[in-house]
Parts: sequence; C-alpha cells; structure tokens
Amino acid sequence: MLKLLLNIRIYFFVLMLILVHQQTKAQLTYNELSVQYDSPWTFKKLQLIPIRFKDKGGAESFQNITAFDNKVISFSDALKQRKIVIKENTADGGADVTTLLVKNRSKDNVLLMSGEMVQGGKQDRAFGKTTIIPAGRNKNYLPVFCIEKGRWDDKSRPFKHAGTADVRVRKQIDETQRQSKIWKQIDAELAEKNKKNQTSAYLKAYDDSSLDDTSYLHYFINKMRESDSSYAGFIAITGDRIINSEIFSGSDICLAAYIEMIKSYVHSILPDDGVPVKKHDEIKAFTDKFLPDKTTQKKYLTTNGRMYYYNGEIIHLVAYDNTSP
Repeated sequence: MLKLLLNIRIYFFVLMLILVHQQTKAQLTYNELSVQYDSPWTFKKLQLIPIRFKDKGGAESFQNITAFDNKVISFSDALKQRKIVIKENTADGGADVTTLLVKNRSKDNVLLMSGEMVQGGKQDRAFGKTTIIPAGRNKNYLPVFCIEKGRWDDKSRPFKHAGTADVRVRKQIDETQRQSKIWKQIDAELAEKNKKNQTSAYLKAYDDSSLDDTSYLHYFINKMRESDSSYAGFIAITGDRIINSEIFSGSDICLAAYIEMIKSYVHSILPDDGVPVKKHDEIKAFTDKFLPDKTTQKKYLTTNGRMYYYNGEIIHLVAYDNTSP
C-alpha cells in the first residue's frame, strides 16, 4: 500500500511538472504581445509597427525556457568575427547541395534567420530556416537553397555573409520550402531588373537594389537605440502593402535579428512603392489573422508564413499578408 501511494505521488509530481512546462512555453499571441499601431517608426518608404512584450517575464521567456547562459549574437557578426566556420557538406562521396556544415567555435549562441545568404562555396546559398547555432557544439547541419543555379565549382571558395534575401524570395523559402519556386522568383527578379547573367546569380539583382540602404539603416538603428522597450518584433509596411510581420520569442533574439530584418525590408521596396499609407484598421485586420490564439495562428501560418522552433519551442514567427500582391 505504501508503495502504491508513493507511485501515485510521483505520478502527480511528474504531471505537475508537465503542466508547468506547457504553461511556460513561449506564446506569441495578443495575450502576450502588444501591437503599437499608433506608434509607427517611419522613414521614407518604410514603416515599422513595433510589437512589444506586455511584461518583462514575456520578454525573457526564451532565456528561461532554454536556459541559455550566454548571449545571442547575429549570424553576420559571428561570421565576420570568425566565430563560426561554414563548409560544404558531403554525402555519398560528393557535396550535398541542400546542406551546409556550420561549426560554432565561440562561446556565443548564434541566431541564423531563414533567408540569410552566404556567397562562395561551390555556389551561393540561402538558409532554409531560423535556428540557434548553440555555443559549444562542433557540427550543425543546416538546410539551404541554391540562389545561383548556374554555378557549381569543383573547388569550394571561402563563404562570406551576403545579406538577407528580399521578402519575395524569403516568402518562397518560408511558405513553400521548394527550390523550384525560389529559382522561379529569382529569375523573375533578374528579368525585371535586367540583370540576367550566366549563372542566374540572385546577388546580381540583390546588390543593385540598395535604395539608400545606409540612410534607412542609420534611421532605424537610431530608433532602436533611443528606445528602452522590450520588442518582440515588427510589422513592415511600404506604400499600400504589408511586407510581412516577424516576431521572436525573446527581446534578445529580436535585437540579434534587427539589422538583417531592416536590410531585407529595404531590398523589398519596389520602385512603384510610395510612402506608407496603411490605416490602423487595415493593419489590425492583418494581425487578427495570426495573433488571436494558437489555433488561428497555426492555421494561417500553414499557408501564409511559418513558425520556426528550437528545442521544441517557437523562436521565430513570420507572417505574410495573403491580400498583398
């Protein structure tokens, strides 16, 4: 009888631990987030609507769940500081075009976002998911997509960071995860910019669409520096269209992603886009599609974005407006 009572107590103790863990899982809905519709950051053709955590506990939820003892830095910074090494991956004796091997040689945790690009190797690639490259692990095999289909060198060149793809290419990565769709989008952008080249290299079009990249970066970096709030993410708008919304499970992750997000948004501004004119109710109609609750969110993002996870916890939510061109 005593043994039975002991087993029952252990069972209920384990059950309580499971329930507590489920309650502390990072959630990214209206219940945890505040969308600052009336406090936009606007510069020229780009507008950001800040999304904040409602309390400090929410802002620190990622750190609490994953028990990271070290900071999170951006993938671009890690590569520039030589804290990580990227190599071609081999499979069955040959290079595997769909995977790159990344080694983290530092004590920092590195944030890698979907759509971040590297130039070099046997061909240029874009990473296919958002993840954390943790400190202290030697090998990380990460999915990639080709953004230069006409080149495959016998000898691999050193990789270097090449920015984050514009949102039209990122949308194909996030929504479809299909190489053929990504190539089709790249071909369309090369054609519209009259940048067709022998290897169909996307970076030829990307590098030609800076649109005062430096001035945009300067403005939005200063806006972040002047703020003392804990941000979860942003909604990006240009002209009369919503570029996308990106939300992260921790303010530290959002900060690590911030500059690459801005670069991607600036490269997504088209010549015909004007100053942002989206109204409050139009923006809220968009966020109502994926922020009310988990069920609504999952249903919408199945076809109009993606949720990225690390160790079973959501770390990055990307949503696209299904009414925008």
